[in-house]
Amino acid sequence: MKIFGSKNKGVNYHVRMGAYAVIFKNQYRNEIGLIRAQGQQYFLPGGGIEQGETAEATLIREMLEETGYSIKNYYPLCHAQRYFISTLPVKRPMLSDGYFFTSQLDQKIQKPTEKDNYFEWVNIKDCEKLLFHIHQYYAVQQALKETTTTHELK
Repeated sequence: MKIFGSKNKGVNYHVRMGAYAVIFKNQYRNEIGLIRAQGQQYFLPGGGIEQGETAEATLIREMLEETGYSIKNYYPLCHAQRYFISTLPVKRPMLSDGYFFTSQLDQKIQKPTEKDNYFEWVNIKDCEKLLFHIHQYYAVQQALKETTTTHELK
């Protein structure tokens, strides 16, 4: 597991466990699917793991909510964490504990249900500067290192 940021002694961090997808548009891996939240910040698609839910179940649910698509060919990629100070909705110390998967979009099932979140294909070269969380960019780097023979892109 890779850890970004540092844990300060005596500080109580709010832990947010989440599951996230690294989705490339095609086999060339030149575009990646990101969520533009509230019109300003970019994140990998996914979200918080609810009590009693597995990371895989979270991934499936969040993808449907954020993109309207079911997913296929999802495989564990890496586990990474980031310590940081959140400013939204209030300023507080956070530990984002992310489980990352490679995945592919499957069928359009519904309209996305999350308002103010928009799924977009962005150039992979812009990913580092766009992603809000460094540990999410780390997951993208890990996915780019993988060979397509293991998880063949269709």
